Amino acid sequence: MNMQTIVAFCICGCILVLTLRQYQRPQALLLGLAVSGTVLLSVMPAMQEILATASVFFGQSGLETGWFTVLCKAVGISYLTQLGVDFCRDCGENAICSVVEISGRLCLVSLSVPLLGTVSQVVLEVMG
Repeated sequence: MNMQTIVAFCICGCILVLTLRQYQRPQALLLGLAVSGTVLLSVMPAMQEILATASVFFGQSGLETGWFTVLCKAVGISYLTQLGVDFCRDCGENAICSVVEISGRLCLVSLSVPLLGTVSQVVLEVMG
């Protein structure tokens, strides 16, 4: 799906959500989630191409492939967290929004703990 189609689809989806929200708020939220999910699924092939190309570049850099995996997971966690936060904010649930933000941050920290160990080993080796 090209960008013009995505924008047109999203604008139509927003208009439908705004119209439906006046009469059926729960269905409007589900429609918004469906529009978001559809767009995300439509850009998956492009994301796969980006990941394949980045993987080749990362492999050529001489760094461990595990670092690339961690980087990809971190980016995925960030995007999913932002989507969840935005959805909760649209629902007017600020408390749940805060929990999603904190959970995303904790997931990122737990993901980075093995990297911190590796970096500390490298620093100790350099210091000598």
